[in-house]
Amino acid sequence: MSTRLPLHEFKITHSDWPTTAPSAETPIVNPLSLLLCRYPNGAYLSNPNFMLLYSRENAYDRYVDRLYGSLTAGSSAPLDRPRKKGAQTFWMKTHSENEGLLELLEAAGILKRTGQTFKQGFATLVAVETQLVDGQWAEVCHNQKCGKREQLEAEGGRMKRCSRCRDVWYCNAECQKAGWPEHRGGCKVYKEAAEKRAAVEEETV
Repeated sequence: MSTRLPLHEFKITHSDWPTTAPSAETPIVNPLSLLLCRYPNGAYLSNPNFMLLYSRENAYDRYVDRLYGSLTAGSSAPLDRPRKKGAQTFWMKTHSENEGLLELLEAAGILKRTGQTFKQGFATLVAVETQLVDGQWAEVCHNQKCGKREQLEAEGGRMKRCSRCRDVWYCNAECQKAGWPEHRGGCKVYKEAAEKRAAVEEETV
């Protein structure tokens, strides 16, 4: 049995936040300690949904949302498959609130441009490949009534994947049971997609 890789914590500096010690008055400070996170949106193969999360629960303000920012831009344009085994490619939104973010993530060794771009309306989307691989990014519980996100030092530890499709995650058996009616129809699709992806990765190794 293979051991799951640990979550990969990384840090970036953003001009919106001060460089001071965290406190109740300024709970979010530089450098930002983040995790890459994959959200379940039913499109893991065509354009997986990646976001950034704060790496830990905030000790100074429990109301601070764990989500730092969304990376994936909605698009059905075809993507080149990842060159690195266990990685994923996706279309990234690099304008508006994400301006300058790709450069920070490249410098941190989290993402890498593939060279693909796609003109969508007034925006140009950039195709990126994760430099992290499956296990190093956080997952989200597929039980829609839960939606818990993996973080460092979280109670209960890492999430467990569906043993059939191996591409959907739950934080515990109760969430898997509650989420099964919604997942049942897509489980076969996820399973076939995971098998196809594994076969492609074997060919490229």
